[in-house]
Amino acid sequence: MDALHLVLNAVTVIFIAATMFAAGLRATVPALRGVFADIPLLALALTANMVVIPLLGWGIGALFGLPSAASIALVLIASSPGGPFGAKLATGQQGDVVAGAATQVLLASLGSLTFAPTVNAILTAADTRAEVSLDVGALVRAMALLQLVPFAIGLLLRRYAEPTAQAWRPRQPPSPTSPS
Repeated sequence: MDALHLVLNAVTVIFIAATMFAAGLRATVPALRGVFADIPLLALALTANMVVIPLLGWGIGALFGLPSAASIALVLIASSPGGPFGAKLATGQQGDVVAGAATQVLLASLGSLTFAPTVNAILTAADTRAEVSLDVGALVRAMALLQLVPFAIGLLLRRYAEPTAQAWRPRQPPSPTSPS
């Protein structure tokens, strides 16, 4: 079982880093500026991911009367914005990968700092009486190494070695609506 656990962890790390690297290969600095200048989009994304979804996690746990451990797990998951699947979902839906990845990196960056206070506030309000210990430093390091660094490397490669970035970029699948 330990070997399976190690393999699954390795696959997850590779998936996250490769996804963020590929998103960086598609990004440009002007495109990122455009995403970060869209204040209504950012406000909506931040509000949804840092307020609404954590409260929804708490509410679902309370609504279904989940046991303490399950309720805490649900709050922990719901309070983790910037999960690494946003860029992959944008790619799969042929959406704006740059906007998805940039928003994801922003959410992960801010979320690694707000995660502990958010979880602490919700668990205190929920009166779970459970001791939960979070290593915020480890969360920040993991987010930086798995999301920020690969995205930045892809972005820099795109900026300073365009032909290499184009060659390494994943091929876009044909659109279901486009003629073959």
